[in-house]
Amino acid sequence: MSINKAKTLMRSLRWYHIGFAFVWAVMFGGLSIPADVGGDYGAYRVCQQVCVIAAVLVAMLIERFRMPFPPLCGVAAGLGLGLGALVFHLEFSFGVSLFGFSWASGMLLGCSAGFFYALWQQFFASEGASRTAIYIPLSAVLSVVLSAIMRVLPDAAQIACAVVVFPVLAAVSLRASLAEIRLSDPPPRMTRALAASTVRDLWKPVFCTCAIGLVWRLVSALFSVPADASSNAGIAGLALAAAVVLLIELVSDRGFEVMRVYQVLFPLVTGAFMLPSLLGVQYAPVVVGMLLFGFEVLNLLLIVTCAVYASERSVPAVHVYALCVGPTLASMFVGDILGTRLNPIIAYDFALGVNVLFVCVYALSLVLFFTSFRRSRRSSAGLQGRSIPFDMAVVGSSEPLTPAVSLDPEPEPSASTQKEVPDSSDIGLLFDARIEALGLSEPFSKREREVVSLVLRGNNVPGISRKLYISENTTRDHMKSIYRKAGVHSRQELIDLFD
Repeated sequence: MSINKAKTLMRSLRWYHIGFAFVWAVMFGGLSIPADVGGDYGAYRVCQQVCVIAAVLVAMLIERFRMPFPPLCGVAAGLGLGLGALVFHLEFSFGVSLFGFSWASGMLLGCSAGFFYALWQQFFASEGASRTAIYIPLSAVLSVVLSAIMRVLPDAAQIACAVVVFPVLAAVSLRASLAEIRLSDPPPRMTRALAASTVRDLWKPVFCTCAIGLVWRLVSALFSVPADASSNAGIAGLALAAAVVLLIELVSDRGFEVMRVYQVLFPLVTGAFMLPSLLGVQYAPVVVGMLLFGFEVLNLLLIVTCAVYASERSVPAVHVYALCVGPTLASMFVGDILGTRLNPIIAYDFALGVNVLFVCVYALSLVLFFTSFRRSRRSSAGLQGRSIPFDMAVVGSSEPLTPAVSLDPEPEPSASTQKEVPDSSDIGLLFDARIEALGLSEPFSKREREVVSLVLRGNNVPGISRKLYISENTTRDHMKSIYRKAGVHSRQELIDLFD
C-alpha cells in the first residue's frame, strides 16, 4: 500500500482495534512455568488444545444456525481467560495442586481463547483487506512487546498481568471493536457449495501452515524446548515474524503471496535443522525458534487471508476461520502428541533424533512439491470471475481483487470486456443488477453504491466513514440521500429491500 494510505489507516487506528494482542500475550507470554514444574502439565496441554478447537467449532455452529453472539460473550471470554490463568498459576507456580486443576485451567483457557479467536475474526472480516492486513500484524507486534515486558517484571506482577490486567483489556477491546459493526439481518449463510469453494481456494496455504505447525510442535516436544514466547528463542521468533509481516504490508506495493512466502521460508527453516546434527543438541532451541518464526509468518498471513476472503466474498467469517485455522490447530495438537511420545526414546538415542529431524525436512519438502503445482486455468464461464486465485492470495495489494463473490460496486463493463456470471452457488455477485431491479427514478451515485454495499455487510456509520475515508457527517448525508431515493426510512428497511 502507499505511504499516504498507510498513514491514513494509522490515524484512524484506535487502541482497542489491536486488542487481540492481549489474548496472545496471555496465551504465549503469560503462562510461563518454572523449570521444576509440578502438577500434570501434560494433561493441561492436551485439554487446552482440544478445547481451543472445540470452542472454534462451537462458534461456527452458533454462526451456522444464525444465532447471534450474546453481547456479554466477550466479557465471559475475558472472565474465563483470567480465571483459567489464575488456576494455572495456582498449580504450576504456587504448587497448589488440587484434583482437576490441570484439566480446569486447560479447559478455561482453551475455551476462552477459542471464542476470542472466532469473535475477533468477525471484526477483522468487517474491516476490509487494508485494515485487516495492518491490525493483525500490529496485534502480534504488541503481543511480543507485552510478553517481553512481562519477562522483566517480578513474578507477582507477571501473574497479575496474566490473571487480571490483560484479560480485562482483552474483553474491553473486543466489546468496543464489535460495537463498531452491525451484522446484517439475516447474516450470510455458509452453504455446502460455498464451503467446498472455500476449501478448494484456500487448501494450499492451509496445507503449508499445517505442515510447519506440526513440525514445530513435534520438534519442540521432542527436545523439551518451550514452544511459546516464554523462551528467548520463542520470543525472538515471534517478534521477527510479526515485524516481517508488518513490513511487507507497509512497504510492498503488491502485498504478499502466502505460497511464495513459504517458498522463501523453506530453505531458511530447513537449514536450521542442520545445526543439531552438526553442532550438537544444544542448538535445538535455535531450530524451535526458527520453526516458530516460520509458522507465525504463515499463520499471520493465513489469518489475514481468511478475514479478507470472508469480507470479499461475503461469507461467514467464523466458518472460513474454522475451515482454515481449525486444521492448523489440529496439526499442532498432533505434533505435540507425537513429540511427547517420541521424547523418551530420543533421550537415549541422539542418532534417532537426528533421523527424525531429517524426516521433518523431507515432509516439508513434499509439501512444497505438492503445492507448487498450479492447475490450468479453465476458461469456462463458471470460472471466469476469478481473476486472482486465493490459493496464491495477495492480501493488501495495491490492485483490488476481483472476488468470485462480492457486494463491492464495480463500474459497468463495456460490451467487449463484460464477463459472464459465475454459477448460481456464488452469492452477491449481482449487486449492480439488484440495484437496477429496484427501478429507482433517481439512481444511486457511485459513492452511494459504495455506502449501500457496506451497509449490506453490516457496517455502521463510523465503520463506513473509516473505510471510505470520509467524515461521519458526510456518511450520514449519503445515507439520507439513499433513503430518499430508495423510498425507505431506516437501515433495516434498506436491508429488507435488497433481501
